[in-house]
Amino acid sequence: MKFISSKLLILFFFIYFLLSFPLYSKATTDPIVVPEQFTEISLTKELHIYLDNNSEMPDEEILQKQEEFLSLQEANVSGDLSDVTYWIKVTLLDEASFNRELLLELKKPHLSSVELFSVKNESLLLEEKMGYQYPFNMREIDHRNLVFPLQLSSQQAETFYLKIKTNSFFQAPVSLWEPIAFSAANYEAQTLFGIYYGVMLAMIAYNSFLFLSLKDRAYLYYICFIMGFMMLQLIWDGFAFQWLWGDYPWFALRSNAFFIIWNSLFSLQFAKHFLQLKTYAPYLNKIANIFITICSILLFVPFILDVTTSTRISMLLATVFVILLITTVMKVRLYTREAKFFILAWSLLFFGVIINLLAAYKVIPLTPIALYAPKIGSLVVVIVLSLGLADKIKRITAEKEREARKYYIQTLLQNSFSQLGKIKDFPTLIERGLQSLMAVTKYEKGIYLVYENEEWKLIKKTSEDITINQPIPLYKPSLEKKLTNLDIHPEAFGIEDDINTLFCIPITTEQHTGMFVVYSEEWTELQSFEEDIIFPSFTEQLTLFISNIKDYQLLKETVMYDHLTKVFTRKYFIENADDLIVHAFQSEQPISLLLLDIDHFKQVNDNYGHAIGDLAIQFVAKNIQEVCKENGIVGRFGGEEFIVLLPNTTNKQASQIAEKLINAHRQQPFVLENGPSLSITISIGVCTSDQYLMSLEDMFQCADEALYEAKNQGRNQVVVYS
Repeated sequence: MKFISSKLLILFFFIYFLLSFPLYSKATTDPIVVPEQFTEISLTKELHIYLDNNSEMPDEEILQKQEEFLSLQEANVSGDLSDVTYWIKVTLLDEASFNRELLLELKKPHLSSVELFSVKNESLLLEEKMGYQYPFNMREIDHRNLVFPLQLSSQQAETFYLKIKTNSFFQAPVSLWEPIAFSAANYEAQTLFGIYYGVMLAMIAYNSFLFLSLKDRAYLYYICFIMGFMMLQLIWDGFAFQWLWGDYPWFALRSNAFFIIWNSLFSLQFAKHFLQLKTYAPYLNKIANIFITICSILLFVPFILDVTTSTRISMLLATVFVILLITTVMKVRLYTREAKFFILAWSLLFFGVIINLLAAYKVIPLTPIALYAPKIGSLVVVIVLSLGLADKIKRITAEKEREARKYYIQTLLQNSFSQLGKIKDFPTLIERGLQSLMAVTKYEKGIYLVYENEEWKLIKKTSEDITINQPIPLYKPSLEKKLTNLDIHPEAFGIEDDINTLFCIPITTEQHTGMFVVYSEEWTELQSFEEDIIFPSFTEQLTLFISNIKDYQLLKETVMYDHLTKVFTRKYFIENADDLIVHAFQSEQPISLLLLDIDHFKQVNDNYGHAIGDLAIQFVAKNIQEVCKENGIVGRFGGEEFIVLLPNTTNKQASQIAEKLINAHRQQPFVLENGPSLSITISIGVCTSDQYLMSLEDMFQCADEALYEAKNQGRNQVVVYS
């Protein structure tokens, strides 16, 4: 760290030397000669200045102060922050053979007030005034900088004065332009500015997307910083006053101080979260929180105090912020990958800001390099942090893909296990188990081996083109771990196929020892996290399923019947009903379906509670079974709704059975234990298929329409679908 600090110190003094090297020569009092052909003449080195310290001198009196004017370099006022009125004198001698209009550009857009005077008949004539304290639309030339048209006479020396007042740092970079050249240069500058601000806006949009995607507050603070920094650049470049608040001079004068404080606040917030100060530098985190609180309070100072005081406060905060951030970076160093990108990106920006602050405090000259150093550094931040964010996104994306793959595997296994758990015969279970394992591993072939009588036997393969040598020469491996092609050669399984990837899962129970083997001709090895999910889950579940096959009958009973009513469940009813409908069609026999619903069942639940409601459902189910069990199958279709399928039953016969059910409930009330009896009625819709094949779904739809009609007609009745 000491070595790095020494190198940075040497680099700093080297840059200081370059920036301090004078870029000007001694000014002269002779008129500035304007050639007939030119594009731009920089007048800054030729300017003379007079300081009205009290700002009380009448304008005309400046003509009597000629001997008190100093060259701009001798006055050394660049970077001043005071209430002085600055008078700048420039004398021009146009060599053109004709009178013409030229443009005087003052490249300091956020000066408060600039008045241009010409000298006519030994008196001052106000030509134009502009600045932040005047609305933008007062300007004769619509431009972000302060641009004055000058009427020059051929071969004559003419003197002009600029009267300048400012609440920010004083600077007077002045140029004289030929109008067409000015337009061309302005077009080029607009293009460069467009690229710069386009990059900044793209970064705002990019990080906004990241914030919405990742919900990481560091991105929100970074967005706020970029927005604030871009606003500062817009202010310093003159675009903010030109396009945003040109009609609001009061805010324009205070906007610079406001966004300096804004930037100090959110850049430190970003650094605190991005560099994880709470974890790596708790003490600095507390100091940062104090500074952030102060900035949050002082954010309103520009709108309360005068502009000069606000500017001084904002610059003081910016200085403290830079010192605090440098301390933070030195403390955190390179703990995280993010910190490396942060330090690389922000070091040049901070260096640019430091140069700008040193120029503001007159430690170094306020040169163009010093003036635009923060803007250059901000582009470095955008580019490098873009790489850092892309790196983070790449890592986050990889992690998300891994988590997505985990979720996919777990979901696929869960769904597979859900289906496998319903299989009741061993061959089907093994076949479906192989298919599930192939699906989750994405291997295209698989076999299942059983270990019996000290040898392995093939009992299932997923494709006829799989060639297995019998007997299989496989020794009995450890059955407590997974096997891959790194552990065992495919020839050990008797596989003759040309394969490159293999995955095996052994299965052991008290009565069974087997092994699932899936493989592929492609190089598609599973990642370790995939194996760690698949192996234990598959082993545990398939072992359990194979063991449970012997208990099939008991399990079958549980699956077949509704626990409350003891009639068929909806699923088992549908499975059986489909077979019965197909058989009826093939036998050319009619088949009928009854759809029953308990009338006003909600009132039973509301008035007597769900326990009585369950008893009512059981009461109705018992009646249905007594009437219909001998004629067909009965199922509970959900809630208080039942369904009955009656094979070899005509429409008339089905109607009679339905009426019998209606009467059974009319004649036999539902008696509550130790309480009154309730009149439970039902509504029934009837549908019969006797001329052409109707699916269960079609019959149900028809019966449901009939049931709906029965309810509309007052309930407690039968309606036959016509």
